[in-house]
Amino acid sequence: MRPADLHTNAAYIRDAFEDLQKAWLEVSEQWNDGVSRAFCENHLEPLGPTVKLALDSMQRMGVMVAHMHNECEQ
Repeated sequence: MRPADLHTNAAYIRDAFEDLQKAWLEVSEQWNDGVSRAFCENHLEPLGPTVKLALDSMQRMGVMVAHMHNECEQ
């Protein structure tokens, strides 16, 4: 049985978040008013810490799953 590949899934999330940040930088050059600032503050800025927490958790889970997998094979 193959252990869960959390590393690849974490990479997808990291890449998607980086793409979102790049897209926002491009959009915010043209869309810079109160609504855009509110959107950024209410929706985009809270994502940073949440994504970091999720990626850190996935990394820790990956270590635990690999350890459990190794123990089950013994």
